[in-house]
Amino acid sequence: MRNRRIAVLGTGLMGKGIAHTFAINDFYVDLYGHSEGFQEQVLAYLQYEEEKGRLTENERQKILGNLRLLKMGRDYEELRHSSLVIEAVKEDKELKKEIFQMINQYTFPNTMIASNTSTFSITELASATKTPEKVVGMHFISPVPKMKLVEIVKGYRTGEEVVEKAKAIVRQIGKNPCVVKDNPGFVFTRLFVQFVNEAANVLAEGIIDSPQQLDQMMMDGMGLAVGPLKLIDLTGVDIIYNSMKSMYDHLHDSKFSPSLELKKMLDAGFLGRKAGKGFYHYPDEETDRTSKKKKGEMIHGEI
Repeated sequence: MRNRRIAVLGTGLMGKGIAHTFAINDFYVDLYGHSEGFQEQVLAYLQYEEEKGRLTENERQKILGNLRLLKMGRDYEELRHSSLVIEAVKEDKELKKEIFQMINQYTFPNTMIASNTSTFSITELASATKTPEKVVGMHFISPVPKMKLVEIVKGYRTGEEVVEKAKAIVRQIGKNPCVVKDNPGFVFTRLFVQFVNEAANVLAEGIIDSPQQLDQMMMDGMGLAVGPLKLIDLTGVDIIYNSMKSMYDHLHDSKFSPSLELKKMLDAGFLGRKAGKGFYHYPDEETDRTSKKKKGEMIHGEI
């Protein structure tokens, strides 16, 4: 049983997507949340996926049958049942280190610990544990249930057997593992953020009239299903901005300097689809967000 049970810490977009993907592929998943009402948010996410035709009723029920919703700070003793623990909290390095230290306290020495970070050093995060050889990066791409790539990031002290185990697990959930070295932004994020950041610069400079026109040009010219500005909205303006800032702080390379347009949008709270407004307007999401705020539920920065 323990070999098929994993734990995911964090119920934001990535945490829910990772739990969804493992549960539908016959893993037992303990999903840990912290924010108020996270259980209802997870259930609402699965219902939404069904309503959008991305899940059948039977698939949703299968996920629910393989899923336990647990509380951070209360149910950590249950971590001992998992052979793999995936950290998927928000991109806050010190918070992640605290989470890693906690995981060590409640798991066996041979438990594999993974981080879904898109920018931070796996070597540095692993240094917060007593078992750095068991720590590996497993960077999933959003939306997790759909995207095939998972970057397997080998830290300076990550054991080869852990890398091989991570690759095998990723294949079991229908994804394609790609092993990369520990470097700011790894490969995917390093390339992706430059592409979308420059799109924001082009729009801000007035070279093109509208987000729709720019996105359509890139879709037509590159065969993309979604344009770069829409991708920023779907990923989150805050996530793109903070990822770039983290890489700039580490690499001191001007090409990772975030667009001023992204900073202004961040300050205005225009974070993309999850906020109801970004480069595009999302009235349905905005209405839902207002409703959740009235109920006192956390919308952003949830873990």
